[in-house]
Amino acid sequence: MKFKASKGVGALIISPTRELSQQISSVLQLLAEAHGFSYSTLTGGTKAKQADVMRESVLVVGTPGRVLQALTESGSAHLPVHNLKVLILDEADRLLDNGTLTQQLRQIISHLPTENVQKILVSATVTEKSAKLAKNLLSTEFIYVSSEKRAAPATGQIKQNYLLVESADRLAMLVTVLRTLRKKKVIVFFSSCQSVSFHYILLSHFKLPVYQCMGQEKQKRRNNMYAKFVELDHGTLLTTAMAERGWDIPGVQWIIQYDPPHKPEDYIHRIGRTGRGEGQGGQALIFLQPHEKQFVNILKNMEVKIDEIEFCGELKDIQDQIHRFVAGDFAVHQVGKVAYKKFVRAYQCHKLKKIFNIHSLNLNDVCKAFGFVNPPMDLGRLT
Repeated sequence: MKFKASKGVGALIISPTRELSQQISSVLQLLAEAHGFSYSTLTGGTKAKQADVMRESVLVVGTPGRVLQALTESGSAHLPVHNLKVLILDEADRLLDNGTLTQQLRQIISHLPTENVQKILVSATVTEKSAKLAKNLLSTEFIYVSSEKRAAPATGQIKQNYLLVESADRLAMLVTVLRTLRKKKVIVFFSSCQSVSFHYILLSHFKLPVYQCMGQEKQKRRNNMYAKFVELDHGTLLTTAMAERGWDIPGVQWIIQYDPPHKPEDYIHRIGRTGRGEGQGGQALIFLQPHEKQFVNILKNMEVKIDEIEFCGELKDIQDQIHRFVAGDFAVHQVGKVAYKKFVRAYQCHKLKKIFNIHSLNLNDVCKAFGFVNPPMDLGRLT
């Protein structure tokens, strides 16, 4: 980009998460070294340090909240965007689907020049809602550019399957599946941080090579765990929706969606964590309860090629081991209760209520998926 740092920021990249901003920054570092331009990343750190860097940066990447803070700062900490030429919204549909992030974007845009700014929205999926919001937010028409057919997500190299599992059998089935994949590199998605914590404890009890990374952890710990898992040849990372987008982890062979995504588009983003790179394949498996099978039709309407696999083995021995472990450890018992409550509440808030209907759940069976033979007496109000 032919732009001098003395003129202020020439390009601004906004992404929804710190992790994604840091990944973009790592790519920019290579480009900066090759082409001789300066950049900075706004995701934390002291104002003084960032002020020094921003004054010399042609390109800035950051999260909406941190960018907005820099735009509204006075003095040397202010982000100079008076000559901005390019605005890029990465994972645009996520930025536009979150009320808080969208409001922050509105405020950011109010500080930017109104003319001669090229606006680029990047996303693996484009919904009608996000397209309308983008047009309204940025006051401009967009040209859609894609290397793939618009209706067909870029998942052709990924072998996709679904497994119909009754609520009571889900946990034993997960243990069984991960035992067969213990020498593979796997990411498993759950609906809550509490569920990640519970399953991490339980799967560790079965001597499985598991790791956990979730939004409620401190940023330093998340960064360290991410970096560690990137370097691993095999292992299973338990995580939440925070890892759906942007995470570029090499060598991931399997994606397991243990809890269903809240939107069909999120399914696409999740499985996009595998099969990354030219000629790279991957495999994806989603656990569905029998009453959730209609979700498969929604995926097929999106031209997703997905097939059913069946399990014909025995789960009782594993179920008995799970029940003994949870019943025999008070701390695990307590973590399981909280995870169970969070699962039910997340299910109740699902956007596809006709398929993922709270009234279709047998809560006694759901309890068994968290290691309880019988529902604990002190669960309190769930819905």
